[in-house]
Amino acid sequence: MMSQMAWKQSVRILWGGRFLSSAGLTGISPFIPYYMEQLNVGTPEEVLLWTGLSVSAPALSYALLTPFWGKIGDRWSRKWMVVRALVGLALSMFLMGIAQTPFQFFLFRLCQGAFGGISDASSAFVGTHAPDQKQGSALGQLERASAAGLLVGPLLGSICVNTWGSRPLLFITASLTLSFAVLAAIVLTGATTHRTRTTKNNNQVSPVEQHQPSVAMLKNHSKNRNKSGIIHAFVSLITHPIARRLVIAGIIFKLADFATFTMFTPFIREIVPSSGAAALTVGVLLAMSSVGELVGASWWGKCNDHYLPERNLRLAGLLCGLCLLAHTLPLGVAWLLVVRFLQGFFYSALLQTVMLNVLKSSTDQDRGVRIGATNSMLMAGQIAGPSIGVLIGGVWGIPAVFLVMGTVMLAASLAVRRPAVHEPKAPIQMPLQ
Repeated sequence: MMSQMAWKQSVRILWGGRFLSSAGLTGISPFIPYYMEQLNVGTPEEVLLWTGLSVSAPALSYALLTPFWGKIGDRWSRKWMVVRALVGLALSMFLMGIAQTPFQFFLFRLCQGAFGGISDASSAFVGTHAPDQKQGSALGQLERASAAGLLVGPLLGSICVNTWGSRPLLFITASLTLSFAVLAAIVLTGATTHRTRTTKNNNQVSPVEQHQPSVAMLKNHSKNRNKSGIIHAFVSLITHPIARRLVIAGIIFKLADFATFTMFTPFIREIVPSSGAAALTVGVLLAMSSVGELVGASWWGKCNDHYLPERNLRLAGLLCGLCLLAHTLPLGVAWLLVVRFLQGFFYSALLQTVMLNVLKSSTDQDRGVRIGATNSMLMAGQIAGPSIGVLIGGVWGIPAVFLVMGTVMLAASLAVRRPAVHEPKAPIQMPLQ
């Protein structure tokens, strides 16, 4: 385990890497259609086709490759997996900047998902090197970095595109990410995975886990596995009832988020008739969600260090589902500003809590591959969500998307039951922001 000073320094590096990754993805994606026009794709229909393929490409390759990188990190070094992810992202950004055809750009977007993955790498690093009672807080800070990138990325991207064009945006992002990769290689500390295995006692249960028997039980289940391959990681998550419920809930949360996100702009256009005002309203409301995530991410991370993650997941999921239902109330844009902030605040707890449970229930031998397998399954919700949202909106109308997805989130949250054990009688005081 690292010293406190070394760990805080490592968190800063991981925070910067997650921020750049999130800002780079969200800063570039909105301007892909403009980039396709620069590549002389052809007709507007062809521009839309290649734009759609390029937007979805990283998610597909990421889902396929992330367990593989997790397995390598388990056998080699989780520090160098962080460096590898940053270098992979920087290289793919650079290659996208020099692409001459839409097919080349599409291939390099596939590379972005296949060779990036800073989220998995940083989570595995946290599980190996963070103090046991600070892992929730650390994941919360990393989630906050992603939210900050989500908020700032489109703004900085629009400024850069308007000033210099699309290609310089890719080159600038690549340069910054590569600089952070070099910094991570120099500053991040931590032994290789093999050394970590020989020094850490996997039979130790942290004080937090003593109040989380479901986590301790899943950890014991993990220790008894004789294999730690990619397929076995998927099987272990699917066959264990606690892990299965959490991962399925996470998939549904992502599905609901992307289904409603896809239909959000048409939804606002029905409320705000003017096209110019509608575009501005969409931007402000989406930014408000990011602000909510920025405020809530670290707070929920601290809560996960004090309370059962399952309880936090259930509470945040129920409240987030109610926020989706609240979209359909005809109370105007001011009401939606409040709802979007609260939705972002509650949503910031969901995926990090799923990941924390998987992280704590894993051993040093299989932590990376299990995190990768979890993220790979979670991507199913991201890939399927937009199509399901469009289907529901086309059949029953756009407001029905929020009604259906809100109801689904409520059901998924209720399915995450509290383990049948006695919790400590004296409640631990909730952390302050």
